[in-house]
Amino acid sequence: MEDLSVHLKELEETLLLKRKKDFEQLLADDFLEFGSSGRVFNKQDQLDTFDETGIHQRSWEYVMSDFHMEKLGEGVALVTFRVFDKHNNRHSLRSSIWKLNNGQWQMFFHQGTITNKSPEL
Repeated sequence: MEDLSVHLKELEETLLLKRKKDFEQLLADDFLEFGSSGRVFNKQDQLDTFDETGIHQRSWEYVMSDFHMEKLGEGVALVTFRVFDKHNNRHSLRSSIWKLNNGQWQMFFHQGTITNKSPEL
């Protein structure tokens, strides 16, 4: 199970790079997000945040910490972690549900909650 935790952490870190090709591949078609802004997003909403060259419209520099993975069932896992957004000087708690679809792990659900830096998860 440690291998799965390492793999899902790598996928989360890949998404933090904000590349359209990664979002197309790693977000499930029925993806849903409750954003830290309070808005609800689907996969297309996320893809629409990139320009025609695949560059995200906003600039971020993220630092991930306190990553934890819990397998919920066969082919389903929950990950939780913290992110510090250096660009906006903002901390958030993140949670994602990943599902195994046709042999590939894809993010099915994600939620971000803005928070003050607090003790470890």
